[in-house]
Amino acid sequence: MGAFKALYFNLLPYLCFIPVGYILSKRNMVPKAYINKPLLFVLLPILVVDKVLEASISNIAILAVISFSLSFLMQLPAVMVKHKMDVPMNINILKSSYAYFNVAFFGIPVVTALFGEEGITILICIYIGSALYGNILGYIQVAKSRYSTRKAVKEVFKVPFIYAISLGVILKIFNVELPEVMGSVSSVLGVVVSVAGMTIIGMSLTNIKFGTVSWGYYARILSIRVLAAVLIVVLLLSLEFWLVDGLCSEDRQVMALISLFPIAVNLAVFASFLKSWEEEAALLILFSTGLSLILVPSGAALLQFLIGHEMI
Repeated sequence: MGAFKALYFNLLPYLCFIPVGYILSKRNMVPKAYINKPLLFVLLPILVVDKVLEASISNIAILAVISFSLSFLMQLPAVMVKHKMDVPMNINILKSSYAYFNVAFFGIPVVTALFGEEGITILICIYIGSALYGNILGYIQVAKSRYSTRKAVKEVFKVPFIYAISLGVILKIFNVELPEVMGSVSSVLGVVVSVAGMTIIGMSLTNIKFGTVSWGYYARILSIRVLAAVLIVVLLLSLEFWLVDGLCSEDRQVMALISLFPIAVNLAVFASFLKSWEEEAALLILFSTGLSLILVPSGAALLQFLIGHEMI
């Protein structure tokens, strides 16, 4: 129960902004562009640079590769679901919903609650691989739901993540350190980004008629997503253990929990920016977040039990 209480206590303030976003959009008080454009073009790039500079080189090499591989391999179950279940959703939106994991917005408060401040460093390394996929290949996928492949590839160059990650890597190579004040700025930005992301979800829900939503349809999609993610993470961590064995127990615990994380808010931000399948993206994020509020603390409790009894 301790894991549940700690998690809910840390996440509740952010989740409250989902209904706030809904009200703001429903009453036409704030245009959605006033939130998603600063989020996409200013706040996220600053956080990316800061996270790259904070991350440990030794862990980036392993955790970033594992998280990138997880996102990439999650396309396979998405394709299977599309063909086997005859899902009407656009295949590129479905692939992105399977491949995007909310490592930053959801992950920071979750890892802080479950592992303390040390867990954030691990999460940062995982975030880099996840963000590389989500903001480049993932963005192209979402863009293809509206544009041709050539146009979608051109669209990705409008997303500043490419330039932010390049700048971060260059600064890292030259051992450039940001001023100490950036630590406080980064903490504030992390909160602002999480709040803005949850607000975007709420704003994307305003035109949805919940009475007509097929709950079983979304439950099947998300159940398969969770099962596939768990199996893929187990496979990747097993390969890492057998071939490299460069991670500690806590590294593996955090990485294992990523498979239970909800769909990243990036899906709603990109869908909103591109005006493509916005309602479906918002519903998937909302339902997967609710599912993760149960699965993540349950998974954390299971891992602690298994480790405590030296079963893993």
